[in-house]
Amino acid sequence: MYYFSGTGNTKWVADRFKENFALDNINIDLVNIESVEDNKLKKYDFFIIGSPVYAEFPPKIVTDFLNKFDDSKKKVKIIVYSTQAASSSSAPCFMAKCLRKKGYLPLIQISIKMPNNYYFFVGKKPDKNEIKELLLKANKKVKDVVKNFINEEPVIETASFIRIQFNKMIYNIFKSRIPKLSKNISSTKECGKCGLCLRNCPQGNITFEEGRAIFHSKCILCLKCIYICPINAVRYKGKKIEQTQKDIIRVLDLNR
Repeated sequence: MYYFSGTGNTKWVADRFKENFALDNINIDLVNIESVEDNKLKKYDFFIIGSPVYAEFPPKIVTDFLNKFDDSKKKVKIIVYSTQAASSSSAPCFMAKCLRKKGYLPLIQISIKMPNNYYFFVGKKPDKNEIKELLLKANKKVKDVVKNFINEEPVIETASFIRIQFNKMIYNIFKSRIPKLSKNISSTKECGKCGLCLRNCPQGNITFEEGRAIFHSKCILCLKCIYICPINAVRYKGKKIEQTQKDIIRVLDLNR
């Protein structure tokens, strides 16, 4: 199971996949895409790939990873899923298409609605009851699709060609704006220089200067720094962000 997770949503779902497959005595190895240097695919019977959604598409760190996959002649079965604040996205279709071209067989292709971690930019802030309800529904969906997969019953959630092309255009616009948007991230003078954000930034984008964390131009807006800061000292446009992901982000294997 390969995943990338900035604020914990995608990893939380990955953990549910592992738990539910374990009920059928199927062991799943969880691998953070950030730590992958070489894809050793031959020893696995099937793959699961999970990604968050950035403007309807997987982030570049995930698409780069997919491009590293070797071609397969054995039609190895694949589960692809995305996590996002909306009910669905184009990301699973895009991911499945990439892998299908390489000879893999996407048997499960789904979107899983999770709490909105980017509410301070778009959408509304989820409250505790909403988060609890979303997690219950996400867990049930994972449980159901694991049964489908074991029984070799495909679950393919699709998006129209027009939607995919439109969303691809939106994503390209978003990607081009990331350097400008990322300049809105800063830390306060209360920064304790604990180094948690620096050690866990997937882009190595953070340094310490003048007594606080400084954010540079390689940011991908994964928002991990905002939600893992133990004293909530990371700001967006100078505003304090309520860490609504506090409970979920605990599932991340952080470099302490």
